[in-house]
Amino acid sequence: MKALERYLTAWSRHHRSGGFGIHSPYAYNFVRNVWRQPLPYYAYEGIHELLETIKSGTTREQRRQLDLIGEREARLLFRVTNFFNPQHILQVGAATGVEAVAMLEVNSKSRLYLYDPQLEQKALAVRVLQSQLDRVGCYDDIDVATGELMETTGAPVLALVNTPVDESVLTRLLDAHCVVVMRNMRRNRAMARLFDACCRHMTMGQTYTNGNIAILNPNPKLQREDFSLWL
Repeated sequence: MKALERYLTAWSRHHRSGGFGIHSPYAYNFVRNVWRQPLPYYAYEGIHELLETIKSGTTREQRRQLDLIGEREARLLFRVTNFFNPQHILQVGAATGVEAVAMLEVNSKSRLYLYDPQLEQKALAVRVLQSQLDRVGCYDDIDVATGELMETTGAPVLALVNTPVDESVLTRLLDAHCVVVMRNMRRNRAMARLFDACCRHMTMGQTYTNGNIAILNPNPKLQREDFSLWL
């Protein structure tokens, strides 16, 4: 979403984020109780402390280069994972590891399939994930990661995409009714184009986005709708 478009749609996105004008009961519940849930969760304190620890040892430019997730997005990611409660999660791009920690906090039995060919070069992410390594499988081949995920679960439940991948990977996940969360669309045009392609591919289900992070739920029981929101 371009800057001018964000400005022109600010009021309608804010209005919609309160549930106004949303006719789908499912979407209304998701927007009110997941996207904009105001009540605190038990995991928020840990997420805040982890982010503050990282911030205390880095500059703003370093945090941008490291792709440190913002606290609002980290909380949203936890809430989305909590809502769908997946046993198996795919993550594309390790970033700083904060996202993985937030998602794994939901269910002590869940497992993460982490695809990042450059993981060995990301010392911070490796350090953050150290306590979760028994629940994390690391891959440098996205097809192997998704293949093992599907063999284990029959159909993946949740995928977080931090960095661009081939469009066919995401369309395959969506066809398997996997909920996909996409980040960094505002600063990475490739991610924005990938989101647009996924929206065109979906024939059923709903999407929710503020122009930077997006949630795609390809549930075949839901009418095809797109919601532009405020976070």
